[in-house]
Amino acid sequence: MLEGVKVFLERKTRRQYVGLLTQQNTGFVFEYDRAYLKARDIISLGPEMPLTRRIYHSDTLFIPFLDRIPSRENPAYSEYCRSMDISFEETNPLILLSTIAHRGPSSFIFEPLYGEEFSAEKLLAFRKRLKLTVRDFAACFDFSPSAITRIERGQASGREVLKRAEIYAKFPQTALFQLKRRGGALHINKYQYVAKELSN
Repeated sequence: MLEGVKVFLERKTRRQYVGLLTQQNTGFVFEYDRAYLKARDIISLGPEMPLTRRIYHSDTLFIPFLDRIPSRENPAYSEYCRSMDISFEETNPLILLSTIAHRGPSSFIFEPLYGEEFSAEKLLAFRKRLKLTVRDFAACFDFSPSAITRIERGQASGREVLKRAEIYAKFPQTALFQLKRRGGALHINKYQYVAKELSN
C-alpha cells in the first residue's frame, strides 16, 4: 500500500535522502531525515520548510509539493497521466507526487513508499480475483505476458511490474481507468465482470 512519498536530493554524482511526506487524518506531515539535517551543502524544500525544524505539519499539502503537481489546465496534463497509467481524475496527492510529479524543475526527486510488500502471490491473487488469464491481465494493464508468468512462478523479481500492479490492486479506480483504456480485447462478459469487480 502507498504510505508516503520519499524525497531525494539528486546531485550530479549521488542521491541523498531528504525525508518523508505522509498523509494522516489531520492533514500532512513532512519529516526531514536526521542524517540529512547534519550533512553539508544541503538545501531546504522551500522557504516555507526551513532546515531549522525537522517535522512539519499542515492541514493542506505543503507548497513545495503542491507546486510540483502540474495544473489540470496544462494542455499536456492528460498526456502526463496517460504516460504514468493514472486517471485524469486522480486526486490522491501521494499518487500524483509519485507519478506525474516524480521529477520536476528542482533537484528534488519524489518516489513512492510502499508499506506491506506487494508480492508475486498478491499479484496472482489479484489476477485470479478478476478471473483473468495471464494474457488478458497483461493486455488490460499493459504488462508483458511473459513478465507476469515469470513473476508468478518466482522466476523473476519484477519489482517495477509489482509496483504498478500494487497501484491497480490498492486503487481500483486507477485500475478501472486503465481497463477502460485497454480492455477492448476482452470478451464483453469478461470486461463487464472485471469492471464490476473493480467498482465494488
